[in-house]
This record gives sequence, structure tokens and C-alpha cells, in this order.
Amino acid sequence: MAPVNEGPCQMMRRLAKEQRAEIGRTEKRVDELRTKIDALQAQPAPDAAAIAALRQAVETLEKKVEDDRLSLSTLEDVITENC
Repeated sequence: MAPVNEGPCQMMRRLAKEQRAEIGRTEKRVDELRTKIDALQAQPAPDAAAIAALRQAVETLEKKVEDDRLSLSTLEDVITENC
């Protein structure tokens, strides 16, 4: 929750910090899913449907990270120019 007397620059810095944390959490989740994929592939009879679903989830999360990084970069540019 934002502080009551938070100024625009403080708000943008807080949002940038939160966005960096979110990117880190998403990247961690991608790593976890990749580990799961590797474990499934190592089984004698890998579940192709489960692997495909996990790969799709990884792809979706990687796109989210890419979009979030672009958004963060834009926000950081605004902070640099205005604060």
C-alpha cells in the first residue's frame, strides 16, 4: 500500500522496485518449471502432455518477463528524466 504522503517520484521508484521483485519471482518460477520438465523427461515413460503444458507455461512466463522488463525500462527512463 502506498504511503499517504508519497510524491510522484517516490511512487515511481516504489513501483520500479516492486516490478523488479515481480520479475525475479517470475524468473524463479520459470526455473522451477524447467526443473520439472527435466525431471519428467528423465522418467522412463515421460508424460508428453504434461511436458507440453509445462513448456507452454514457461513460454508464457518468459513473454511476461520480457514485457515486464520493457515496462520497467520505460519506468526507469521516466524516473531518470523527471526525478
